[in-house]
Amino acid sequence: MVNYYELGADKQLNEIVFAGSHDAGITGGASNVQTQNLNILEQAQAGVRLFDLRIAAATTGGKFGNDKVAELKAFHADSKLMKNETKSRHLEDVGRVEEITRTKLKGGAFGMGLSSMLEDAKSFVQSREGGDEFLLLKFDKCLNWQLIAEACINTLGATIYKGGGNLNTTQLKDLRGKVVVLFSNSGMSELGGKLGPTHGIMQFKNLYDKATGGTAYSPSFVGLQYYGKGGTSVANPSKKMEQNIKKQAKLMEGAKALASWEVVGMMYWTTTGVFESIKKRNDKMWETPNVVKLKQLWGGGLEEYIMMTNPLALPEGSPAIGPQRKRYMPNIVMIDFADDIKCQHIRALNDLTADELAEMD
Repeated sequence: MVNYYELGADKQLNEIVFAGSHDAGITGGASNVQTQNLNILEQAQAGVRLFDLRIAAATTGGKFGNDKVAELKAFHADSKLMKNETKSRHLEDVGRVEEITRTKLKGGAFGMGLSSMLEDAKSFVQSREGGDEFLLLKFDKCLNWQLIAEACINTLGATIYKGGGNLNTTQLKDLRGKVVVLFSNSGMSELGGKLGPTHGIMQFKNLYDKATGGTAYSPSFVGLQYYGKGGTSVANPSKKMEQNIKKQAKLMEGAKALASWEVVGMMYWTTTGVFESIKKRNDKMWETPNVVKLKQLWGGGLEEYIMMTNPLALPEGSPAIGPQRKRYMPNIVMIDFADDIKCQHIRALNDLTADELAEMD
């Protein structure tokens, strides 16, 4: 199994490179919708440490007494394809009747249930192989935030992280055996201050997104601050990988403005489209020549961080750059169809020698 704790208990989160799962809960649906084929436990065992989750409430078709039953589930759909209505339902995740925002999809797909995903996360960090590891659950573009928070707190129990503080600089020994729950700004706003870090609900902020907090990094921010964005043009179905490389390289160039090596960089090795099979495109992205391109793109991100933050930057190609680069890296590589091999490629980025790092560009 991929192990990150062995990199050093004193390593900060922003000093390691790890895999993230894009649309982590979507293990079914049409070929242009499905993004994963392993459940959360299996993805964690493969090496994923951050899970991208979008959650909505869907009616199951069953009944609890006289009440219709609904369940919080992962979904993948454009907002234009969603029909949201306020309904009274017996919500399985909290075990009672609640007034919820019920969602019906006219396209896209629902995925795994939230409760089962939380149980998987809990099982991993309580297991012999995962007891030293950590997991980050990043909730974005969700509905029914209050109920999602309650489900996370109740299901994860003692494994939910309540340490608070700036996650970017939190050491692995403090995250050991914990599941970190991260809500977007809109999610935290909907909670209205009723639940927060002391309960195990923390916030993430994407410093790329000016609309949700601006681009300034704050050492005192409680939660995770990252910079990155995925997605390729849906209007252009050709040369998806080239589109992604160009976009990610541009984003890394833009990260210069942040002026802090403590920011967690997020790089997407994914592509999006409307009609094409995500898996077929993804398989091609992981062919040997394209894995080299992934590493070159990642290495370019290291160079951007160094040249921006280090006033004594060394010449390109100098082996002395290697040790410094460990502090200026895109930390999270987001992937579709996570598996052992992909995660091992990403884990190996932590083990590159100084000479290898110096030759990455």
